[in-house]
Amino acid sequence: MDELFVGQFEHSLDVKGRIVLPASFRGAFEQSGYLIKGSEGCLALMTPTQFRELALEMSTRSKEGDRRHRAAKRSFGAGAARVLPDKQGRIAIPEELREFAQLQRDCVVVGSIDEVELWSSQRWTQINETGDSLLESPDSFSAPLAEEAAEVS
Repeated sequence: MDELFVGQFEHSLDVKGRIVLPASFRGAFEQSGYLIKGSEGCLALMTPTQFRELALEMSTRSKEGDRRHRAAKRSFGAGAARVLPDKQGRIAIPEELREFAQLQRDCVVVGSIDEVELWSSQRWTQINETGDSLLESPDSFSAPLAEEAAEVS
């Protein structure tokens, strides 16, 4: 991992669909970054290195796989956007990606260790409650992992 991203920051989209990146994240995206459709309805902002690695993995699976792998690669590429922060540290989020993540005015920019996630405030509140409850009850968090290990054995 090149960068570690931590923290959560409340920001607003401006009328042009731009959001300010937190100062602590900007250095990783000075040259550019890539927005992709993330899990649970967020957007993931990846460094060029991270994006390249994931794109290569998708490409390899597509060549070795079946129709589903090729369809996934196409959707991945079509749904990704290269972004370049302006001098104020803002990135423009394409309309299609804003719609996917239901980003309107109030957003949360989250450091998710290996990537930056962009959430609508409403979705973030819901998903963060789930994460908090798992951290509060470590036994319930690790239980599925133990069950999965037993299934593999």
